Amino acid sequence: MCGIAGISLKNPNDRLSKDFLKISNFLSHRGPDSKGFFQNSRLTIIHTRLSIIDVSGGKQPIKNDDLVLAVNGEIYNDLEIRKKNKDFNFKTNSDSESILAVYRKYGLEGFKHLRGMYAFSLYDKKINQLILCRDEFGIKPLYFSIVSEGIIYSSEIQALRAVCNSEQSIKKNKLSEFLQMQFCSGNETIFKNIFRLRPGERLVIREGQIIKSKVFSPLSSVQNSGNAIDDKFISKTLLDSVKVHQRSDVPYCLFFSGGVDSMLILYFMNKLNKSRIKSFRVKFEGQNDISSEYFKSLSNSFNTEFEDVNFTENDFWKYLPLAAKFSDDPVADYAMLPTLKLAKRVSEQDFKVVLSGEGGDEIFAGYGRYKRYFSFFRNKYFKGSFNGLTNLDKKVDNWDFDLKKLSENVNNLSLSKLQKHQWFDFNNWLPNDLLIKLDRCLMAYGLEGRTPLIDKEVFRNFFLIDDKYKISKNTGKFYIKSFLQKEIEFYDPFKKKKGFTVPIKTWIPKKINLIQKILPKVELIREFFSKKEILELCYISKNNKNALRPLWHLIFISCWYAIHIQKIKTEGNFFDLMENLR
Repeated sequence: MCGIAGISLKNPNDRLSKDFLKISNFLSHRGPDSKGFFQNSRLTIIHTRLSIIDVSGGKQPIKNDDLVLAVNGEIYNDLEIRKKNKDFNFKTNSDSESILAVYRKYGLEGFKHLRGMYAFSLYDKKINQLILCRDEFGIKPLYFSIVSEGIIYSSEIQALRAVCNSEQSIKKNKLSEFLQMQFCSGNETIFKNIFRLRPGERLVIREGQIIKSKVFSPLSSVQNSGNAIDDKFISKTLLDSVKVHQRSDVPYCLFFSGGVDSMLILYFMNKLNKSRIKSFRVKFEGQNDISSEYFKSLSNSFNTEFEDVNFTENDFWKYLPLAAKFSDDPVADYAMLPTLKLAKRVSEQDFKVVLSGEGGDEIFAGYGRYKRYFSFFRNKYFKGSFNGLTNLDKKVDNWDFDLKKLSENVNNLSLSKLQKHQWFDFNNWLPNDLLIKLDRCLMAYGLEGRTPLIDKEVFRNFFLIDDKYKISKNTGKFYIKSFLQKEIEFYDPFKKKKGFTVPIKTWIPKKINLIQKILPKVELIREFFSKKEILELCYISKNNKNALRPLWHLIFISCWYAIHIQKIKTEGNFFDLMENLR
């Protein structure tokens, strides 16, 4: 896992090309092991490396004849691609170089043959063409900005902002969307003139100008497995995915929440590993814990060593500024805070790779909202956090513009209503919330996160499974839970999970008196709400738990604004930081 950046210029500019090399300093946390770059008169490509495969010989950018490549990610079917492309002259043992093999053979269409998570830039000297590409699920991030001199791109927004002289003001419609949703949808970010590559997008650039954009959808490869879904089929598909996600020259571990998704991954890791598996989990202060007898059974049955990472009320306020700092593309997912502490603990040991269960709810249909089966046109799929709170929702009522447009596109597909909801989440909620959270938390500590449930083959085999197997007896993930129930005798997957839920309903109300003094001072919030309305929200949150989510969004964006716009240093906890507001 790494950081990449680059600039494609309309005209040669020696000064700008030289200054642009400084951007690597803002990506060093993503690639602490080494730095590399390629330059000509109009192009600069930069790479910061976290060494996972071919540790000694896989330095990037990779140069192979007339091709130059810089990659953030992993190609899990590298070995298979090498076997099928023996006529290609590989220069390294890096999994990334298989990208060049499929490009040389098939051109842009070759990227369909990749199985992995990736964001990369590939320069073809022969035709003077730069290609930016992101994997079809958007597991790895890539941003770009169109400036007067050409096009700048990077793995993170904060690196772009550090070198980009163009307009960077906050877009009010995207801020409105964030306040309601906790993230920004689509290819537009919260910053004017900074964009995301969409999941599966290939952007072709020549001398500082975009000449072509194409999006590859994994829907084109899905297959209908028929009316039946058996345990052998489930086991074969998921075992294969976990197996390829374990390909690494460095040690790996597991984030374990106790839920269905992490249990699935642990179950198959146990089948594949002879050595003891190290699993890390968060233990929240004040919550009923899973019994020690249960964990003893898990440890004995799956040859697993569990390490608890305690997360307290004080940790919540301590890690909030760090979450805001690393969330340059803001995501107010409070699970980010304990995930940061988990990542910090893992980084203190010998691990560089972490397997995690993101994507399980999307592919197996686990969200409660999937049970409602309503039309995108008649109801909002996501309910805005401010909706129903007296007149406050009217202040952010333009938030659904992008989501409405995106949902209308999904509604035109030949899918069931459940499949439309799942696909909508694969394109929005997953890449723009959950995967940003995972990427920033782990990369903050130089770790690579891998998601076996967000996988090309898993999607191809499971997405079109009949809805009745996904949701049955008013229960989501039904066929996967049934599988686990048969495979693990002491585990009840149908029992409600107590797992990864931050107790904000307990912790935030305790600090209301301090919060109501801070929020009215934040000029960004005052663009939407008066002091009276902010105090009203704080007041009703004491008794109305539904008000805590929008209040949390205000708390997070206030902290984010102080760090990223007002440049206040992240010293101390949230309250220490906010004391320095101008």
